[in-house]
Amino acid sequence: MSQCKKSGYLFIASGIAFFAAAILAEQETFFVLSASFIILGTISIKKAA
Repeated sequence: MSQCKKSGYLFIASGIAFFAAAILAEQETFFVLSASFIILGTISIKKAA
């Protein structure tokens, strides 16, 4: 697995963690952060392919 793909998966995992934090803390800002991390991870994985 390339380094770029691995970092993409880690970005997506952190996005999911921020999404869980947004639900638990009821903070709208965390929803935006989770979406941005998931988008960055997806871009990183597509760029590595």
